[in-house]
Amino acid sequence: AQPCKTADTTMEKSDDKISQSNTAAASVDATTTKEQNTTKEDDDPPLSKKALKRRKRWEKALEIKKRRKEQSKEIRRIKAQNEGRDLDAEREQQKQNEKEGKGWEKREKLWNDRCNKGNIDESFRVCFDCNFEDQMTWKEVNSLSLQLRYAYAMNRKSPMPLHVHVTGVKSGCDTRKHLEKIDGFPDRWAGRAYHVHEGSLEDVFDSALSNVDTSKDKDDKQEGDNNAAKSVGKEEGTEKDDSQQSQPKLRPNHQLVYLTGDSENTLSTLDNNTTYIIGGIVDRNRLKRAAIERAEAIGSNNSTLPIKTARLPLDEHFDFKGSTRVLTCNHVFEILLKYRENGYKDWGGAVMSVLPDRKDIHEKEEKKDE
Repeated sequence: AQPCKTADTTMEKSDDKISQSNTAAASVDATTTKEQNTTKEDDDPPLSKKALKRRKRWEKALEIKKRRKEQSKEIRRIKAQNEGRDLDAEREQQKQNEKEGKGWEKREKLWNDRCNKGNIDESFRVCFDCNFEDQMTWKEVNSLSLQLRYAYAMNRKSPMPLHVHVTGVKSGCDTRKHLEKIDGFPDRWAGRAYHVHEGSLEDVFDSALSNVDTSKDKDDKQEGDNNAAKSVGKEEGTEKDDSQQSQPKLRPNHQLVYLTGDSENTLSTLDNNTTYIIGGIVDRNRLKRAAIERAEAIGSNNSTLPIKTARLPLDEHFDFKGSTRVLTCNHVFEILLKYRENGYKDWGGAVMSVLPDRKDIHEKEEKKDE
């Protein structure tokens, strides 16, 4: 029995040595990792006071956003409780509707009702001319893409939407790269009367004007049918060439008016057989007279594409004091949209409802009396 006992003791000592060796190795690894992390932290440059303030503002903004979201949810819960609604049951019903496609059918019906009520095919059109990208910085192009998105959202939610065309958004250009990050671009946008073309303003409307048919009722009806069919096809995932599907179908004697603050002509009202062109420019007032020079160049180089210029009646209705008269693309579009919603009257109400308070503009007293 003695030799067996000695062997067991020897094995125990061996196990202890192995355990101690593993512990030491683990300790060395932990120390090495800690030293590496410390070295990495030491390598990072310390934040400046300005960066620390910026981080604190960012963290505070996140906290405020989270708190407001919770407050909004609580308000909805209390409102539903007071109305005797079951939010959990409504959420389950919403999920079921999404699975069955009823949600899309409902949205499509609401859209078609607004288009029919607003008589979209009989209204004026708006075109964003995105031919200035090579004159703008990357930051300015990014701002332009945001403004185009704002305009799309406003038109989609409007009770009286318009046909909108965005020209010059070529494949591979920075503007298109920004917009392609948005879900549904450009297919679902076209289904909401917001058509994006790779061709230039001249190419799109020269072709459209040359194809004008005197049978305008046939054209209007065909355009409505095409839009409805295309919307269904896009939602189902059918790939279609948007530049061909959404070519403007114009009526006889259709006019083109380029909106620019440098024009000597002032708009008194809006004509329903006209496309109003907004220059896709974000330049911080750097590219002076770019829009009017672009319009004059189109008119002089293309005899089949008559184009006029005009400006919004801002000075006639408002006192800008020290504020700039330069407006963003989406603001100009929304003013036109609001003016139509107001029954083609009240420029003052349309402008005041759109421009932010920081503009600090005041409507002239004589215009208020009118």
